[in-house]
Amino acid sequence: MNRRSFSARALRGVLLLSLLLLFVPRSSHAQEDALDTQRIIDNLKMEIPQLRQTGQVSLSSFSESDVEGFKRATLTVNGRQIPMLITPDGSKALLLAGPPIDVSRSLEEVNQAMADEASERGATLARATEGMPVRGPVDAPVTLVEFSDFQCPYCARASDLVNELLSRYPETLNVVYVHYPLPMHEWARPAAVASQCAARQSDEAFWTLHDAYFEEQSDITPDNVMSKSEAYLSDASIDMAAWKTCAQDETSSAHEEVQQTITANMQAGQEVNVTGTPSFYINGEKVQGARSIEAFTRRIDQAVAAAEGN
Repeated sequence: MNRRSFSARALRGVLLLSLLLLFVPRSSHAQEDALDTQRIIDNLKMEIPQLRQTGQVSLSSFSESDVEGFKRATLTVNGRQIPMLITPDGSKALLLAGPPIDVSRSLEEVNQAMADEASERGATLARATEGMPVRGPVDAPVTLVEFSDFQCPYCARASDLVNELLSRYPETLNVVYVHYPLPMHEWARPAAVASQCAARQSDEAFWTLHDAYFEEQSDITPDNVMSKSEAYLSDASIDMAAWKTCAQDETSSAHEEVQQTITANMQAGQEVNVTGTPSFYINGEKVQGARSIEAFTRRIDQAVAAAEGN
C-alpha cells in the first residue's frame, strides 16, 4: 500500500472502531506523560493495524468536551481529521464518527424538528427546481427531483430507470433535472452549461442533450463536448447563434447567468444532503438505499396516495 495514501479500507477500519473504547497502557510515569501524544499514537497503531500503514498520523487540538471525564482531541490521518475523546490522564481514548448527538428531546420535539426539516428541504428543492427542465405533466401530484452529472456512469444507468418510471406513471409523475457536476468529471460542467443554455430556449432541446450525453457518454471528452453538443442540437428548433454565445462565450451575460444557475443548483444539493450522483427526492423526501424500479414505484405509490388523501 502507498504510504502516502490512506485507503478507504483503512478509514473504514478506523470508523468501525468508532464505538470501541481503547485502553491505552500507562507507564509508571503516567503523570508525566499523560498527554504524550506519540505514546498514545503508538498505542492506537497497536490496536488499529491500518494506522501502521499510513505515513502521517498526529494527535492535536485538545479541548474541553461535553462528555464527563473526557477531553476532545483530533486524530489526523494523512490529512483526514477524525474527532476523538480522551481522558485527561491519557489512559483511554474513544474514536468518534462525529460529535456527541443530543438525544434528550421529547417525541413532540422530535416530530416538530422533523417537520421543520422537511419544510426547509422542500423550500430548498423548490428554489432549485424553479425554471428547470421538466419531463411529464407540470401539474403531476408527484415530482421526482434528480441531482445528476452528465459524465457520471451511475447517472447514465439511472436514466433508463427514470424513463421507465415516466412510462409507468404518465399522468401522475414528473421529473425535474438539477445540475450537480462533480469536480473530478472534466466535461460534466461544460455539458451542464451547454444543456442549460439550450434549456433557456426550449425544454425539448435540453432533453435532447440530456439523452445524448448519457447515450454517448463514453465518446465525449473535454475537447469535443461542445462540438458534439452542437451536433446533437442540429435538429433542435432553437437559435443556434444565441446558444453558442451562451455556451461558449464566457464573457456573455447569458453564460454568466447559466454558471450562476449551476452553482445555485449545487449549493441547494449540499443543503439537502446530496452526497453523490444521482440523488433522488420524491415529493421532497430523499430516496435512500435500494435503487430498483420496485423500490421507486413503492415510494411513488405512497406519494400518490398521500397526495390524494390531502
